[in-house]
Amino acid sequence: MNWLVVFSNLQVSSAGTAGPIYMRIVDCVRTAIESGLLSPGDKLPTNRELSSFIKVDRSTVARAYLELSRLGLIDSQVGRGTFVSRGRAEQIVDPIVDASWQFERTLVGQPVQAAQPAGIEATTDQVDWSSRYSRYVAGLSGLISRLPQFAADDAISFAGGIPAQDFYPSVEFKKIVHSILDSDRGDRMFDYSPFNGEPELRQSVIEHLAGKGMDVLAEQLLILSGSQQGIDLVANLLVDPGDAVLVEEPTYFWAISNFRARQARLIGCHHDEEGINLAEVEAGLRRYAPKFLYVMPNNQNPTGLTMSLNRRRALVDLCSRFSTPILEDDYSGDLCYEGAPLPSLYSLSEKKDLVIYQGTFSKALCPGVRLGWLVGPEAVMEKLSFAKRTSDLATNSMAQVILNEFLHRGLYQEHLLRVNAVYKRRRDAMLSSLEKEFKPFAGVRLIKPKGGLFLWMSLPEGLSNRDLLNFARHEGVVFSPGDLCFSGVGGLNYLRLCFIQNDETITADGIARLARAYKKYLDYVNASASGLASQSPRTSNHVLI
Repeated sequence: MNWLVVFSNLQVSSAGTAGPIYMRIVDCVRTAIESGLLSPGDKLPTNRELSSFIKVDRSTVARAYLELSRLGLIDSQVGRGTFVSRGRAEQIVDPIVDASWQFERTLVGQPVQAAQPAGIEATTDQVDWSSRYSRYVAGLSGLISRLPQFAADDAISFAGGIPAQDFYPSVEFKKIVHSILDSDRGDRMFDYSPFNGEPELRQSVIEHLAGKGMDVLAEQLLILSGSQQGIDLVANLLVDPGDAVLVEEPTYFWAISNFRARQARLIGCHHDEEGINLAEVEAGLRRYAPKFLYVMPNNQNPTGLTMSLNRRRALVDLCSRFSTPILEDDYSGDLCYEGAPLPSLYSLSEKKDLVIYQGTFSKALCPGVRLGWLVGPEAVMEKLSFAKRTSDLATNSMAQVILNEFLHRGLYQEHLLRVNAVYKRRRDAMLSSLEKEFKPFAGVRLIKPKGGLFLWMSLPEGLSNRDLLNFARHEGVVFSPGDLCFSGVGGLNYLRLCFIQNDETITADGIARLARAYKKYLDYVNASASGLASQSPRTSNHVLI
């Protein structure tokens, strides 16, 4: 398809039309794909070509293409150009469904015609992997291109989501490993674990959850290889292509990625100061009949918000009235710096078949301990347990035995007392530095988290975190762009900053660098408006982190 045809109406009607120009480009491409005017694999114009054709700034086209990539509608290939995503609009016969249909026919005695393979001639050509990718990969289309590339240097990083390395329990783990290997329990570390987890660890987790007011039976608990696996298992169990899933807006990037890969339709619900917006949740429940709601009541990633008790109760009641399950992700509930922890949605629900609750030790302890858990209705857990077995057979036995001993000796609670005190100081240090360094700049807003790892920062509308990141890298500091965490369009003026990784001195230095970068970025924006700007900085030698 000649792209001139696609954009000709946009060129004619661009002036005087409501809405941002970049969103008109997004809508134009989306409509062309849905109508069949654009087909998978069709090449789109370059930024320069399209900006010249519709007479807008190249940055406007770049922003539109970024949003289209985020929606999984287009792919950008270095050296080749930008193309309509393959698989997005294609209707492919599901081989699993087709096979099931044939199997059912054999059960009722109906003859089944054997599938005739297409003729393939021998060739010495290279394997065309792109033609063999599944629809799962098509669902990932555009997501990888959204990830920022950070310079491979000694920049101060606020971009990650991991605990501070100086509090990793290496000494304690070393002692535990030696004591286990010297005992009659040592051989257990080298065997397969039971598919639902080591019994001793499961009991320790049940006791840990009892301290949170949760009454959990052994049959309701599944040990995971990290909480990310929980998201994956629940999605495997519940999500088919086209199904709706309610999510917070913004939310966890890798949850978005997982659901998108399954071609789910994500319905974003925004926040206020108490948590997820109930009016938007109810509207989503009524209109889309979603398979489930994915929500983080504690230290929400990326905003850091903790949902109020009243909002938790109302949310549970609302989902209960619509019989819509909740996947409650308590990824960092043990990192609490103010007040007593609030009850989980799971414990607040009178319907014990409503909530699947997942948690992890990774964020409070160390990321190398890839251990988490799922709690839910027994019938559902049976299905999830089987799904896990098909994925990885069993969770790492060594990690389970070591962690159970760590919990049994009371070392985890000691660790929490220590790190919560330190992380609270680091949070306060980052807030203090931001308030000091960004005081001269209007329109910058911060959310003070009550726990967790992240601080959410918003810039004035119209500014771009991606452009700011280019300036920040040159100042030796990096952060996570907030738009990664939006399931729909938006978020370009948000930043997520991790405050627990660096001590107070390094944090103060990093925020000062960020403020310098922000000033240079504003100067560049103002100069661009006056037509005096030089090219914004770019960084070479990139690696992904």
